[in-house]
Amino acid sequence: MQPHVFVVMPFGVKEAQSATPATDNAPEKPAINLSFDEVYDLLIKPALTKAGCVPFRADKEPGAGDIRTDMYFELVTADVILADISILNANVFYELGVRHGVAPRGVLMIHGGWTKRPFDVAPDRTFDYDGKLFVSKKEERDESWQKRLDAEADRLATILRGALDVDEQAIGSPVYKELVGLKQVDWSNIQTARAKYFGDVFADWKGRVEVAKLNGWPGDILTLADDAPTRFHRVKLLWQAADALCSMHRFDAALSVLNDLLALDQNHRDGQTRLGLVLGRLGKVNQAKVHMLSVAEKYKGDTEAQGILGRVYKDLWRLEWNDLETLQDRQQQAVATSNYIASAVRSYDQAARQKFDYYNGINVVSSVKLLEHLKQATGDQPVDCKINDIADLISVVRFAAQNALNCAGLDVGQDGVWAAATLGELELVGGDAEKSRTLYRDAANAPATTYFNVNSMLDQIYLFESLGFRPDAVAGVKKVLELRRNILEKRIGGLKKSEPRFKRVVVASGHMIDKPDRPEERFPSRKEAAVRERIAKQLEVWDVGASDLVICGGARGADILFAELCADRGAEVWLFLALPEAEFLEESVRLADSEWESRFFALRDRESVKTFQQVDRLKSPPKGTSVFARNNLWMINTARVEANDPKNLYAVLVWDEKATGDGPGGTSDFAARVKQLGGRLAPIINPTKL
Repeated sequence: MQPHVFVVMPFGVKEAQSATPATDNAPEKPAINLSFDEVYDLLIKPALTKAGCVPFRADKEPGAGDIRTDMYFELVTADVILADISILNANVFYELGVRHGVAPRGVLMIHGGWTKRPFDVAPDRTFDYDGKLFVSKKEERDESWQKRLDAEADRLATILRGALDVDEQAIGSPVYKELVGLKQVDWSNIQTARAKYFGDVFADWKGRVEVAKLNGWPGDILTLADDAPTRFHRVKLLWQAADALCSMHRFDAALSVLNDLLALDQNHRDGQTRLGLVLGRLGKVNQAKVHMLSVAEKYKGDTEAQGILGRVYKDLWRLEWNDLETLQDRQQQAVATSNYIASAVRSYDQAARQKFDYYNGINVVSSVKLLEHLKQATGDQPVDCKINDIADLISVVRFAAQNALNCAGLDVGQDGVWAAATLGELELVGGDAEKSRTLYRDAANAPATTYFNVNSMLDQIYLFESLGFRPDAVAGVKKVLELRRNILEKRIGGLKKSEPRFKRVVVASGHMIDKPDRPEERFPSRKEAAVRERIAKQLEVWDVGASDLVICGGARGADILFAELCADRGAEVWLFLALPEAEFLEESVRLADSEWESRFFALRDRESVKTFQQVDRLKSPPKGTSVFARNNLWMINTARVEANDPKNLYAVLVWDEKATGDGPGGTSDFAARVKQLGGRLAPIINPTKL
């Protein structure tokens, strides 16, 4: 996430007057006229860009609107405020004061060295820049001056980047620093036109995430998570993406999204609790335990955090006996290690009694009943959970779940689904097999039920089955749930992690065949046969075939060569088009006196080839975003989730090995992303060296 930096500074030409105190005997320095627009355009903006930020100044906004309202919006919502306090400008210090009053962090100050700083901000850290660069007349600015300016921009960029990296470690606002306990303002309900615009944009993206979830496109969700316009909206969108990925059982992908979310907002409670669940689902239960203990301590009284901690303890218990071969061995080991499930029950029970909800309540009831079953089956005494009012608890769980089901129903939202499943589990542990099966059937087949819902229900049923608890009732429910899970898997493309759809996923990126008027050769048409031969050899080495998926962009040159060869070998081919097909053909396929267009159509029409257009799947990218950079990210995100594991991810690059390629979204960027994911990168195919 590139920080959005609102620059607060004087506009136009201003007089820089020395702030020499009256008691100082030093002669007063003459005033200097300075163009602060030049300071912004030539130094501040380039420095912020080099520091990985998106700079913004109120007078640079092209759209019509109330500049004063927009200014306040930026002062409150921007990731960072950069204030140039080089001169005693009233507007600058007023705006700086507003920011200091509404946010504890995200304030940087710079100074050109002309005046002394006022008393109120003198103790605060300020970064100097060489203001003398802008004293000289334009006609005096030679090559030497330009080098000094470039060096100063690099220096300032390094300083600002370093300050941004440690911004979360301290309180920057003197107001929040002195008034300990003061809370940052909540701006989520601002009703300005700009806020409404961002809110509408977010609602649109949230809808796209939901569509991607329903269609089983986790790569789309990962890509959409990068589209948010502000840090606030990015946090919200990342949460929606993580939640959607969890519902699809894409826990590896959800883990990376949650890490991004918590890097932006380390106090995001839902993100913290969901991280514990995801770590547990990925089998990292000890890590999940340590994490959830700290979360439960941090959010004392939070029933969700306490409930997930209970789930972690239950997973730890299950690991102790789940892989044993015989039922008798599993039961005996489950009793021997029942301290884990006792800890789980205490955690669930604590949550249920703090603020009752049927989720925590049913986990207490089922665990206690399961321990009673194990005592009877083995003759051994499990650890005492000290729950002495189980009959009362059963009544309360039934009342709460039935009330939730009556209020929410099964058509919309998750509350009704979980309530019906809870009632089904309650009847199962109580011994009414038929009623249990009916309730589970209703929960599993409700319109709002997701793949995650069904798998969570099945997970508990498998737990009962493994320990021989009520085998007849469990078998009936298991049949209902597995049938529904299989239907959902087919609908969203087989998402079960233990059964990936493809043996390996090979993604490719590379240069197009050069146009005749290209000044510097990159992939001249005469090198086509040599590149084709090199790609073919690499595919042979990897034995790419019918069990594999290959993904590329579909442009003339590297993409089409790669896709043709892979299709010939029987692999499934996905073409991701950065533009609508008609535009894409004109921009990236057609070439005078060539057959690239006909080859594209022939490839597209093959049975093993599927074509997807970015505009259909992801809609338009955010303003200022390259569709080609987004397309690369889309392909890589799709490849990583289809591969399930980095060891199954491969990449072929046709690239002249120049660091910048043709700009953002070029092959160099693609190569860096594949390496970052841990995928296998074939030796670079450089047409200029063949």
